Amino acid sequence: MQQLKLQTKLFLAYVGLAVLILSAFSVFFYKFVSKQLISQEIDSITTLNASFEDQVDSVVRDMDTVSININYSSLVKDKLGSSFNLDISKDTLDNMASLFVTINGADVKVDQINLYDMQDHMLKVGIQTNTSSVKTDSLAWFTEVLNLGGKKMISQPYLTSSLSTSSRYPVWYISLYRSYDNKYGKTVGAVETIKRCKSIFKSILSYEKKASNSAKVYIYSEDHKLIYPYNLTQEEQTSIPDYYSYMTDTKDSASLKNPVTGEKEYIAYTTSSFSRWTYITVQPESYVLKPVNNLLYILLLFVFALLAASLIISYGISRSLVKPIKHLKHIVQRLEIDTLGETYTGSYHVAYNEMQELYHAFQNMSENLNTSMNALIDSRQQELKSRTLALQSQINPHFYYNTLSSIIVLAENGQPQEVITMCRNLTKIMRYITDSSSTSVSIRSEIDYVNKYLYCMKVRYQSSLNYTIDIDESLLDRQIPKLLIQPIVENALKYGTDCIPPWNLSVTGHICDTHWQIDVIDSGNGFSESAVRTITERIQEADANPGMPEMKINGLGMINVYMRWKLYCEDEIIFSYGNTKDGHGIVSVGQKFKKKEN
Repeated sequence: MQQLKLQTKLFLAYVGLAVLILSAFSVFFYKFVSKQLISQEIDSITTLNASFEDQVDSVVRDMDTVSININYSSLVKDKLGSSFNLDISKDTLDNMASLFVTINGADVKVDQINLYDMQDHMLKVGIQTNTSSVKTDSLAWFTEVLNLGGKKMISQPYLTSSLSTSSRYPVWYISLYRSYDNKYGKTVGAVETIKRCKSIFKSILSYEKKASNSAKVYIYSEDHKLIYPYNLTQEEQTSIPDYYSYMTDTKDSASLKNPVTGEKEYIAYTTSSFSRWTYITVQPESYVLKPVNNLLYILLLFVFALLAASLIISYGISRSLVKPIKHLKHIVQRLEIDTLGETYTGSYHVAYNEMQELYHAFQNMSENLNTSMNALIDSRQQELKSRTLALQSQINPHFYYNTLSSIIVLAENGQPQEVITMCRNLTKIMRYITDSSSTSVSIRSEIDYVNKYLYCMKVRYQSSLNYTIDIDESLLDRQIPKLLIQPIVENALKYGTDCIPPWNLSVTGHICDTHWQIDVIDSGNGFSESAVRTITERIQEADANPGMPEMKINGLGMINVYMRWKLYCEDEIIFSYGNTKDGHGIVSVGQKFKKKEN
């Protein structure tokens, strides 16, 4: 009776395990496939969204190109004169029309070109070609465009029949405006290029027509007004969810619950740097998961079949294996790193050869793992040393390239004495770089090397470059990785000389209660937001993927310095970059003191 009870429990355990595995497999399969489909669909709509942006922006760029070409055409300026009065004769109109058609190109980039003067006259070329009077004060955009100083302004889509010569139905258009300057640079009017909305958004309209269950596409202006779809009523526009609230600067996609339908949706978005329009493509989750939902029904039938088979198999393989299995389980639970190799299972009697083999295999695994752990710990220090040497060796080609480039420039400028001086100093510098007897040096040696390097730069730039080095005496005997400070100084020279000379560079070192620090400050325009973001991303990538950065002669310094300094200092590292209060670039390296260090 007791045996039957044990088999019953074991049977139920096997059945429960089978149910758990099959259920987990089903859930995992659904989640995994769903995740893959969602990921693929997000990538798809992101690519699609970018394609819409490229194609629509291309059309708007053509409108802008026509506007610019008219504005800068010397022929147009010569024909209209400095007075720029568009109350012109028919012959002049014909000449201007021919010139505008030429500018518009054989592919007809815009449907209509309008030119306005300050005397309430306008010249039309395109769908309509004539001159007429117009009250510029009544044009809402006219004064704003004149105040933009030649920059473009793009209108909202508008419905009008005034441009049609035959159709009785109004058509949707978009206009691009720009102020017009005469040959003396004075603003004397405005240029308007017009194109049909169905031509501008042809790529989107074609996609929506061809694709079944196509994704929804929305385009918004910079002030969050709907550009596309352009033919919706006010009520229809109001029913569109506020997709803007789900947009972030760090991603190009998001998910949300549609407040109208209650359905989850995935969106991809991007903002054009040219038109400042925001493109949003939306795909419902039901469409994305439709394939996996269909497959789920087949999977459920398969799971039920496997479950029935597991019931039969579980009953047939129920055995009295509880005690040896529990014993082995207890051994595993007690296993820790400190006890690896000490656990002994040979004295425990097992009635089955397979279980006995399992016990011996576990014992061997424990002993082998203990041996491997000890070997791993022994090799850790050697690995860190090797990585430091490899990272240091990467910076040598970087320095040779820049220094030899400087010598070439001096030779081309006919400065032989400076070339000789640079070569002599380069010899000393290369001796310092190629000395591989140690990967670390004193700050005194590194600063001496930096001084030689700055001397070479001083010879090159003469009075345009001024530099100072002020290091606290108590820091000079501290050890740092070789070539830690020079790449930062070289980087400061490279980007700190992008302004009007003289250029000032300072290297200062100080010590305080908690740490010591060396600052390199230039007098340039400082780090841009994009530069800070790029460096931060590369440092985060380096932290996530330890190893040597990809070899590039230009742009290696900051990441190389950070990685070598991180390997050297570990948690005590100080490494910062940014701008001073005056907007100049500053990079700092240092080290925190350990608790017992003063």
